[in-house]
Amino acid sequence: MKKDKLDIKELKAAVVTHTFATGHAQHLEAYLRDKVPFLLFIGHPFSYAKDTRSFYHLYKDGNLIREHKSIDWPLPGILRYVKDTIYTFLWILLYSPKLHFYFAANNLNAFAGVWLRRLGKVERVLFYTIDYVPRRFDNWLVNEIYHAIDHFCVKNCDLVWNLSPAMVEGREKRGVSTKYRTKQVVVPTGTDVSIGLSQPNNIDRNKMVFMGHLRPGQGVESLIRAMHGILKEVPEARLIIIGTGPLEEELKREVKKLGLEGHVEFTGYIEDYKDMLTCLAACSVAIAPYVDDENTFTRYADPAKPKDYAGVGLPVVITKVPQVAWEIDKSGAGIAIDDDVAQLVSSVVSILRKDDTEYQALRENALNFARDYSWDNIFTKALRGLNISV
Repeated sequence: MKKDKLDIKELKAAVVTHTFATGHAQHLEAYLRDKVPFLLFIGHPFSYAKDTRSFYHLYKDGNLIREHKSIDWPLPGILRYVKDTIYTFLWILLYSPKLHFYFAANNLNAFAGVWLRRLGKVERVLFYTIDYVPRRFDNWLVNEIYHAIDHFCVKNCDLVWNLSPAMVEGREKRGVSTKYRTKQVVVPTGTDVSIGLSQPNNIDRNKMVFMGHLRPGQGVESLIRAMHGILKEVPEARLIIIGTGPLEEELKREVKKLGLEGHVEFTGYIEDYKDMLTCLAACSVAIAPYVDDENTFTRYADPAKPKDYAGVGLPVVITKVPQVAWEIDKSGAGIAIDDDVAQLVSSVVSILRKDDTEYQALRENALNFARDYSWDNIFTKALRGLNISV
C-alpha cells in the first residue's frame, strides 16, 4: 500500500454506489471528474428507483468519454445485490487501469473493493459509510449478515469515512473493536451554497417545504397532522412535499381525508438536482421532522436535507435526532425541536410570522451555516487526509 503523497492530477479512482436520488457519491463524482485523469463512476439503483439498470460513467481528463446502462434484471432482493457486485467486478476489470483509490458507498460495494484489491486491481479501498443503523433489517439473520459485512469492511478497508461520530459508537456497541477507531474518520455531509437561487422577491413567505424520501422515519405524517394547527394561525400557509417513496399514496389519502388538498402539494421526485434547489428556494421555511426512534438511520448519519435547505437560505425546523439539529439551532439557522407536533406547529408559525428584518437575519444565518459545509471544502479536506495534494 503506497503512502507517498499523491497529486490529485495523477489520481486514478473509481466511485461505486447504490443510487436513488442525488447523494454523497454523486457529489464526489462531480468533485473529482474535472480534477483527476481517470474516474469510473458505477451506480446501482435501488429496487424502488424508477430506472433500476446499473450504469457507469467513464471520465478521462475531465471529459465523459463513455457511459452505459445494463439490461434490466427483474431479480428478487438478495440476487439484485449479487448482480450489482458482478457488474462492479466486470466494469472495473474491463475499463479501468490499476486504481489508486476505490471509493465505496455502503458495505456491499466496499466488500467488492476489498476483493478487487486482493486481485491487484486497486491499491486502496475507502469505505464511505452513508447509512448505518443497528437494526438495518427486520429479519434477524439478514441484519446479522449486514453487520458482519460492515465489520469485515471496517477491518479490511484502508480507511472509513463516516458521516458522524455516532457511527463509530454504534459499531462498537455491536462488537467492533476500538482499535479500528483510528481508521474511521468523520467526513460530514456537504451542500451546494446557492445564494443566487433565492432572492427576497422570489420567496413566497407562506410556503413551507419538505424534501426527501417518503418513507417511515422521515416524519412527514407528523407534518401533515400539524397542518391544521399551522393553518389556524396562518390561513394562507401551504406545504410543498418534494419526493416520492413507499408512503406517497398513503400520505395523499391522508391529505384528502383531512381536507387539506388546497394547502398541500406533492411534486413527486424532481430528477434534476438544480431544479430541486430552485423549487426549495421559492419557499419560506423548510422542515426536517425526523422521528425520534433509536433505530432510525438519521440518528447515526449526517443527513443532506437540512444542509440543502440551508444552502438556498431556508431557515430549518428540525427535530433533535441527527447531530446537525443542535448545530442549526446554535447557529441561528433554524429551530431544533423535540419530536412533538405542538412544538412543530409553534416553531413553523413563529418563522412564518417573523417580520422581514428578523426573517432576513435567519436567512443569512442559514447561508453562513451552509458555507462551512460546501462540498468543495468537505472533499478537499478529506482528500488531504488521504495524503493527496489538492
